[in-house]
Amino acid sequence: MDAAMKVLKYLKGCPSLGFLLPQDGNLNITAYCDSDWATCPMIRKSLTELCIKLGGALISWKTKKQSTVSLSSAEAKYRAMAKTTCEITWILWLLGDLEVHIKTYVHLYYDNKAANNIAANPVFHEITKHIEIDCHLIRGKIQEGVSRHSISALQNN
Repeated sequence: MDAAMKVLKYLKGCPSLGFLLPQDGNLNITAYCDSDWATCPMIRKSLTELCIKLGGALISWKTKKQSTVSLSSAEAKYRAMAKTTCEITWILWLLGDLEVHIKTYVHLYYDNKAANNIAANPVFHEITKHIEIDCHLIRGKIQEGVSRHSISALQNN
């Protein structure tokens, strides 16, 4: 609750700044994530990029270097999905504290078929051992279904 008060004080002190929410009351959350595999030329770490919208309003965005070197583009994408899932979970928790309840699934859009197959496959293969924790995180959130922290992973075509 302290964080919410800080945000409100900040917005009160800066009336010309803020973000616009849609008038139609659409409180659906949509998230997009991507990664740039081995983009850092010195240490070959990948970048995670994400943005999250509430209704049509952008409420969170981030670009950050991943903490470990990914062995494949699928691994880099899956790590980006895991970070986005954590951000969505935090936003849903914050909205719940503010008595704003999201009644629909959160749609997570990404563009990697291999990452989609890893998320859907309950059997871990030798080649995916190194990202097992991220797999468990995302699969667990998908399987929670209709709970407050529900996420539906969709693949862009």
